[in-house]
Amino acid sequence: MEDLGDRLKATTLLRSPIRQEEASMGVNAAEPGTETDDRTTDPLELFFDLVFVFAMAQVTQLMLAEGSWLGLGRGALALTAVWWAWVCYAWLTNTTADAGVAARILTIAAMAAMLVAGIALPDAFGDRALVFAVAFLCVRLVHLVLLVLETGQSREQRSAAIRLVPTMLAGPCLILIAAFLGAPYRELVWILAALIDLGGPLVIGVGGLRVLPRYFVDRHGLIIIIALGESIVQVGTGANQDLSQPGVLAAVVLALLIAGQLWWSYFSLTDAAQARLVSTDGSERNRLARDAYSYLHLLIVAGIVFFALGAHQAIDTVFDPLHLLPAVALTGGVALAYAGDVAYRWRDHHRIATDRLIAAAASAALIAPALFAPALLTLTALVSIGAVRIVWETRHPPTAAVEPQAT
Repeated sequence: MEDLGDRLKATTLLRSPIRQEEASMGVNAAEPGTETDDRTTDPLELFFDLVFVFAMAQVTQLMLAEGSWLGLGRGALALTAVWWAWVCYAWLTNTTADAGVAARILTIAAMAAMLVAGIALPDAFGDRALVFAVAFLCVRLVHLVLLVLETGQSREQRSAAIRLVPTMLAGPCLILIAAFLGAPYRELVWILAALIDLGGPLVIGVGGLRVLPRYFVDRHGLIIIIALGESIVQVGTGANQDLSQPGVLAAVVLALLIAGQLWWSYFSLTDAAQARLVSTDGSERNRLARDAYSYLHLLIVAGIVFFALGAHQAIDTVFDPLHLLPAVALTGGVALAYAGDVAYRWRDHHRIATDRLIAAAASAALIAPALFAPALLTLTALVSIGAVRIVWETRHPPTAAVEPQAT
């Protein structure tokens, strides 16, 4: 945990390019209908995200420890649970601009519960299943208490939040039940919990809640940076024992370049994303925020986490071909991150990001060659794909017309 503060501090420094992009779009925080849209992520929320930095790292550790397809699936389920816990708090803190003393105390209590869950997470399907489940349920219970406190002055928001309470409680309760079951029933109950969590806002709706465009884009941008930061940590730990080998050093640089290319792909259109949220209002803004951010950002984060897993193992065996699982994680993870970006842009402004779509297909096509070529060559190919995409984007700057979507 010692280096987590430095990493989160780095995310704060990386926020300035987003601000410059927003300014270049001419997005006015004082425009009518934008409410208090000049608000950005505050220090308490950055502090809160520390535990999710740790939890994401633990998801990768879970998959590395098991080293199997079952472990990959369990990692996906654990990541979904962690992601949705973060999403619930992101919607909550988006609702209120000022956390009082009680809210601060409860937020720190939620951090403590999430930290315990994160510690238990690598063995959440084994001996520490009950510890993880109880801690995770506490995270959600604290969230519900905060929800009551922070929506108390708005009858509409409180009513909208209360409608979602059953699904917000059902998921963690099912994970608690799963702690007393063995495989494969434990995994099946986890899947049911994920479906209920993700399906609640889709079936019940998010009408009546409030979305602040600048805050929403800013907060989700930070979580993408956190995920990318964890991929860099995995690259570093994978190379920790072999820095004397030039091939390992080359692989480290290549893996960092891939992470940088994913960062470039995501943040080059952040300004247009905020402008799109500003240009919508009412229930359409809420649906856009739910679909583009709460749902589709999970694909991007999952892709980055899988890439981190594959990069760790590629650096560990840099001169040998990858086995099927790490090959899928490495090249498929990059492809999923690009594909998630395509889906996000399509939902945001209904335009296909062709360059990212081609990059996703090309990255996925490397799975088979990665089984025969040295891992170093696979990393080089992924960097080449990302470089071509960036050159194309530089010569053909992306545009996203900001027009209100039909309600």
